[in-house]
Amino acid sequence: MNMHSDQVLEYKHIEEVSSTNDFLRAYDPTAEITVLSASHQTKGRGQMGNTWISNPGENALFSILVCPSALKAADGFVLSQAMVLSIKEVLDGYLEGISIKWPNDIYCGKEKICGTLIENVLMGKFVGRSVIGSGINVNQTEFPDGLAAPATSLRIYIKRIVSPADIIRSVVERFARYYEEVQVGSYDHIREEYHRHLYLRGERHCFQDEAGTFTGAISHVEPDGHIIIVDEDGLSRRYAFKQVKLQR
Repeated sequence: MNMHSDQVLEYKHIEEVSSTNDFLRAYDPTAEITVLSASHQTKGRGQMGNTWISNPGENALFSILVCPSALKAADGFVLSQAMVLSIKEVLDGYLEGISIKWPNDIYCGKEKICGTLIENVLMGKFVGRSVIGSGINVNQTEFPDGLAAPATSLRIYIKRIVSPADIIRSVVERFARYYEEVQVGSYDHIREEYHRHLYLRGERHCFQDEAGTFTGAISHVEPDGHIIIVDEDGLSRRYAFKQVKLQR
């Protein structure tokens, strides 16, 4: 374990764990930002009960635990935005065509290279603690059939092996800077950057909700994480995650 003397960052690594998110949800932090990485997760989780599948030792699997000082629950999505922006910026150093697919996936072109799961524990109207877990496909070159979205990795594109630990360190460094903005209640910059890199924003595509299919364009994402899609009649439709999907 490596800990900075100023108690801002604590890094922990475990070779195998059921889930880095599960571990940190029960962890008592001694630093402002706690980072847990793992070589392998036996029960890696994605959004809404999805399973995150990763070959042992090949990818960047990690979670970050923070306890914000005065972050309202209605603004809690900004932590997820800070994480995915940090990941995007690191991957930008290796690849072109990196974007953020709502709510918090990272795409390279039309393929998924990273997924993130955020779990907030509320204290009244505020976020008491937040665990943000991400899985970045770094060195894995083969993926199982039947995934919800086509998967890719850094190695597939750049044809060389990259250290997952180096990727994690770089992401955490960027996240720490964004987290400083969150701690002082300055969310605008994070939200603007998130929207600037939002996958398919402003483009007309076919979507599906519980009422059927429709054509529309992503307008923006609200502070609480709901997406606004403007349909062909000019009507703004508001959705939570899993309430709407892009038709391929």
